[in-house]
Amino acid sequence: MRIGAFSKQFAISPETVRYYVNKGLLCPIIKNDRYDFKENDKYDMQLLLRLKSFRFSIGEIHKLLSLRRLSNFDSQNELDDYIDILVEQKNKLQHEKRQLQGIINSLQDEIGNSSGKHSFCAKRKNGVPLVFLQLLACPVCGGSLRLNNCSIEKDQILSGALSCECGFEAVIQNGILIGPPGKISKYDWPDVERNCYRLMNPTLVSYMQKAYHWLLDRIGQCDMDGKVILEDFVNNYCFCHANFEYMPPKALYIISDKYPEIVTIYKGLVDKLGLESKVLYIAAASNMLPLKDGCVDMYIDFDSANEYALYHKGYSIDALARYLRRESYAAGSFFSFKANSSAKKELYRQFPESWEHSYDIAYFKRYLRSTWTNIIDEESIGNVIDSNTDEKAKLYHINGEVGMDVYFVSSFEGKVKEDYN
Repeated sequence: MRIGAFSKQFAISPETVRYYVNKGLLCPIIKNDRYDFKENDKYDMQLLLRLKSFRFSIGEIHKLLSLRRLSNFDSQNELDDYIDILVEQKNKLQHEKRQLQGIINSLQDEIGNSSGKHSFCAKRKNGVPLVFLQLLACPVCGGSLRLNNCSIEKDQILSGALSCECGFEAVIQNGILIGPPGKISKYDWPDVERNCYRLMNPTLVSYMQKAYHWLLDRIGQCDMDGKVILEDFVNNYCFCHANFEYMPPKALYIISDKYPEIVTIYKGLVDKLGLESKVLYIAAASNMLPLKDGCVDMYIDFDSANEYALYHKGYSIDALARYLRRESYAAGSFFSFKANSSAKKELYRQFPESWEHSYDIAYFKRYLRSTWTNIIDEESIGNVIDSNTDEKAKLYHINGEVGMDVYFVSSFEGKVKEDYN
């Protein structure tokens, strides 16, 4: 019998049959440079497949086939040897079965726990905490804002309207302060599916975790009780949401983005944490946040400088400079691409409006030294060297071309100098 007919009889491929021949599990004779399978080869194949179904390894199957070939189980001793091996395999599989059942039970528990994770409902509706009223101001003229038609529950403003004599208007809806979004690039969009998280390379995720720990350590060294911490441009990442449980509990937090749907997502996620932190959520253009000038004590920049530079000629601090105190801090992370790299070219293909200094760590470090008096600490987290071929994640997954740095600075200069090029 030729190999084609033989493999068809046992519903396996000719390649598999050749593999078994090369391993010595099948020993057909060769005629005219072709395998010729006989009746004894069929017996070997039947036993081989039966033993394979018992989850014996190829090496173990070879030994058992050899035992039958040598003795044909003619004596009780050889047959007992064969039975002992089968009993041993049975006991092994029963042990694995008990282990698997334990794993299955644990998986079921994890499924149950995870299914209930998002069933948490906030004990109360969370809106704009009243304590933030003292920080609000018109972003156009700097004047006071008038609050009308507001709905207040305990110390939270759930809805209302804000207006200034100069004509500026904003609203509070579902606890979010919504102002003008400003001009939005046609290449920009709200990442409501949070693909920046879901499609990230595992190495980059590990770097982000290291960055989280590094930044939390530096932030924890500052006395932030009653101080204002701002994180803007959270369309890509929101450091505060990921780390609220480890952040200063008595600080006042402002989380903002130009897209109301993005702010809504993170407000919902933070509300589920059930923390007592006071948070103001703003959906408005970065240079039009309805806040008093110089009210921010610490700025969190987790990829915000990168995101801003995709659509503007500058970094995010340029848009937020008016809100920072002279004595403020900034803690952040910066993704970088090698100059003239494939990643850089891909960046300009996807975001043709990108600033020429986008993702340029050397330029960004010069920028920091121009805009902040004290560079307290900075560190390179590493470079991604294992790629991910997912087309949607292509920008961040080119071997050796993507780096991540962290920084912690203080004493804002008040304006950006012109001599940091």
